[in-house]
Amino acid sequence: MQLRVVVTPANSQVDLLELDLVPIPTSQIWPPFPRQFTRAPEPLPQDCYIKRPSLLYYGDTKASTELSSLLLNEAEVCEILRAFPHPNIARYLGCIVENDRITGLCFVKYGMNLSERVTKDSRPFDVDLCLRGIQKGIQHLHSLDLIHCDLNPTNILMDGDTPVIGDFDSCQRKGEKLGFKAGTRGWTSQDFKFARPENDEYGLSKIRDFLFQVCKM
Repeated sequence: MQLRVVVTPANSQVDLLELDLVPIPTSQIWPPFPRQFTRAPEPLPQDCYIKRPSLLYYGDTKASTELSSLLLNEAEVCEILRAFPHPNIARYLGCIVENDRITGLCFVKYGMNLSERVTKDSRPFDVDLCLRGIQKGIQHLHSLDLIHCDLNPTNILMDGDTPVIGDFDSCQRKGEKLGFKAGTRGWTSQDFKFARPENDEYGLSKIRDFLFQVCKM
């Protein structure tokens, strides 16, 4: 089975009938659902967030054509984290399953991310407390031999004033070679080739610099 997809801006004046549609095999988007994985509750809670593969940049990079593998890898990581929860790790509720394929991952919905908290919210903010929370979340991941590999302020969600690490599509087991999606430009080092604790320590140091810069303005 294939999808035929074309993406244009919402206000585009392009005649869609004149464009060539790009066929995308569904197997490249949605992986088969492993029976041992967790299904999201039905009906879905109102306060949940569904993360689904984005086709917006499909074909632009190697990672953008490996959506199925990325989604399955993230689901595998989330299953581990569900078995070993932590207050500084985003709470995963299970897989969205359609036609025996994973089409999305369901999480508890958090109000905002760290970047939004310090740039759009005027309430007092305890930088040190936040950094300690992120550090605890990182330590928990590392205790499970997981390396996040993409720590940045948009991937730190806020549960009140408690930081919660989310977005695990770059996460790898310790020592594994980094995949096609390995961090966000400007927040990770291009020198990193394998998943090691120093990847996350580097990300935390960049977040620390960001917070002290923004919160001193």
